[in-house]
Amino acid sequence: MNNLKKITITSLSLLFVATSLAGCGNGENLSATYIDVTASSVYGKISDFSAQNGSLKAGDELKFKVTPNTDYLIKNVTLNGATIATPVASEFYTVKLDKGLNKIAANYTVDKDIDFVSNFKLNISDELFTEVMSNPPTSQADKKNALDFRKDGIEQVMTEYTDPKDAFTNYVDGDTTHVSARNLGYTVKIRYLGIDTPESTSEIEEWGKTASNYNKKQLQTAKHIILEGQGVAFSGNKTPATADGNQRSLAYVWYSDKAAPVKDDFKCLNLEMVYQGFSYGIGAIEDMGENFYYAFDKANKSAEANNRHIYSNDIDENYFYYGDDNKPVNLTLKDLYSTSTENLTNSPYKNNKTLYKVHGYVTRKVGTAFYFQDKPNYEKVGDEAYGMYVFTYKESPISVGDEVNVIGAISDYGGAYQMQGISYHDLNRDENRDTEIVSSNHEIVPLSMTYAQFEQNKYNDVLVNITDDIYCYNKTSSYGGVTSDSGEGGSEEINKYNEAYPFYNTDNKMTFYGKAGSDSGKEARIQVSDGVLLDYNAESAYSYKFFTGGTYSYNYHGAEYANNDENNEYKTDTVSKTYVRKKLGITCMSQNYVSSSGKTQKYTLQIVDRADVDIKGELN
Repeated sequence: MNNLKKITITSLSLLFVATSLAGCGNGENLSATYIDVTASSVYGKISDFSAQNGSLKAGDELKFKVTPNTDYLIKNVTLNGATIATPVASEFYTVKLDKGLNKIAANYTVDKDIDFVSNFKLNISDELFTEVMSNPPTSQADKKNALDFRKDGIEQVMTEYTDPKDAFTNYVDGDTTHVSARNLGYTVKIRYLGIDTPESTSEIEEWGKTASNYNKKQLQTAKHIILEGQGVAFSGNKTPATADGNQRSLAYVWYSDKAAPVKDDFKCLNLEMVYQGFSYGIGAIEDMGENFYYAFDKANKSAEANNRHIYSNDIDENYFYYGDDNKPVNLTLKDLYSTSTENLTNSPYKNNKTLYKVHGYVTRKVGTAFYFQDKPNYEKVGDEAYGMYVFTYKESPISVGDEVNVIGAISDYGGAYQMQGISYHDLNRDENRDTEIVSSNHEIVPLSMTYAQFEQNKYNDVLVNITDDIYCYNKTSSYGGVTSDSGEGGSEEINKYNEAYPFYNTDNKMTFYGKAGSDSGKEARIQVSDGVLLDYNAESAYSYKFFTGGTYSYNYHGAEYANNDENNEYKTDTVSKTYVRKKLGITCMSQNYVSSSGKTQKYTLQIVDRADVDIKGELN
C-alpha cells in the first residue's frame, strides 16, 4: 500500500512538471510508471521486472515473470485491462508501456484435471478418528462419555449399512439433510457449511433438483458418514457444533463407500458439491481456516474451468424452462390422485421438468403456505374429494375462501402431495408462471364424518370435521431398550433421544395420540403444526403433554441445565408443569403420513388452525 501511495505521488509530481514544461513550450511529458495490482494475490506472483520505475517512458519495453502457486495455473495477464500475449519460447512476458501509470495484473485458474475432492483429507488426529469410528454405546453410562455432535462437533451418523433398522435420512435438497446421530439416536438437521445450492423446495431454480439428486445419490451409497462442525474443522479439536437461524446444525459432511474405511477414504461432500458446479464456495477465511477456504476456492475454480453445471450452458433436465412455447400443463386434483399409489412412489407427476396448473379453493393458511381442495364443500361422506398442500415462503394476498389456479411443480412430503416453486405477482402477472386468484370469499365447509369413516375414505389434505370426541392419551414405545412416550414435540419439551446432552425442540410442532369416541375407541394419530398455539384455562401448549397428560421440567436457561447435576445453581430456575389429558373436538386436514424412513404409514389428523380445535375438558 505504501508503494502504491509513493508511485501515485510521483505520478502527480511528474504530471505537474510536465504541465509546467508544456506551458513553457518544452513539449509533451512521455514518462511512464507501472504497478502490479495483484501483488497481494495468494495464487501467484509477478517478479523479475526488467526495469524499475523512475526513468521509463511511453513505448519502453518491460519484461517480467509470472509464477503461479501450487495447483494454480495462469489464466491471463493484462496491461490496463487488455490481455497480454502468452510467451511461447520465453518465460518472460513482454509489454510496451503507455504514458502515465500502467496497471499490470495476473489472473489465475487451476489445472482442470486435478481431483481436488480426492486430494482433500479429513483433518483430525488418528486418535479422534478412532473414537469417531468406534461402535455406538449400549449402556446409559457409556452414552454419557460417547461423542455427541452437538457437544463435540463430530460424530458418525446412522446409515443403512451401519444401522439398517434405525437409520433415518431425509434428503431435503442439495445442502440440507436430516440424519440420525449414531451414538444417541436423535435427529440432526444438517445445513452444509461452505455451500448454497440452487433452490429445489419452496422455490425452484435451475440445477436445484439436480443438485439435490446428486446429494442424495452420494449419501445413499455411503456406508459411513461423519459430521464435522466448523470448530473441529478449524482446529482439529472437539468443539460444540453451531446452528444457523433456522436451528439447523452447521457441518461438513464426510462420507465413504468402504466397509472399513481409513481416514483418507472419506470425501467431503460439501467440497464435492462445489467441485461439481452445484454451488459457489461461500464462507470467510477467518471462519473456515485457510485449509478449507482454499480447498473450496480451488474446487470452485475447477468447476468454472470445466464448465460444470452452474458454469455451463447446458440444459438442466430437471428444470422446467417455461415460456409461450412451453406452458404449464393443466391438471385436476382428481387426475393427480387417480394415477397414484397410496405412498406416491410411482407417481408420474413428481418431477421438476413439468409445471402444472391446478385449480382449487383455499381451505387453510399456514404462515405463507396454504392448503387447497377441488371444491369449497362436499355433499356427503364418500363423495370424491381431493386436496393438496402448497409449500411457499413468499408472502401473497392469498386467503381462505379464494378460488385459485396454482402453478408449480409437484412433489411429495411425508406421504402426501405438495406443490412447490410457486410464483405470485399482483402486477404484470405472468400467465405461464404466476398463481392466479380467480375469485374470493367462498364459504369453506368441512366434510363431517366419524373417525371410522375417516379411516375408510382416506382423503388427502381435505378439510374434515371429526364428529367423534378424541380422548388423548400417552402411547409408549421402545428405542434402544428404553421405553418412553410416543408423543413428541413442543418448544419446551426436551428431545428424549439425547439424555446425556439434552436440547429443547426448535419449534412448537407436536405429535401425539388419541382414542376416537371413548377411552377404548380406535387409535388416532394427531399432529399440531408449528405456529398453532392452543390454550386452555390460561395455559398454552408448549409440550405434547399438554394434551396427553404428564409432568415435564422446563428451564429457561437452556436444556443443558434442566437435568445436569453439575449445574445445581440453575435447579431453582427449573419450572415443573403437570397437565391432565384433554378431550378434543377436531376439524383438521385428513393427511396420509409416511415416515421419512418409509417404514411407517398411517393417516393423521393434521391441525393447522387454532380455531379448528375445541378443548372440551380434562380427563382423569
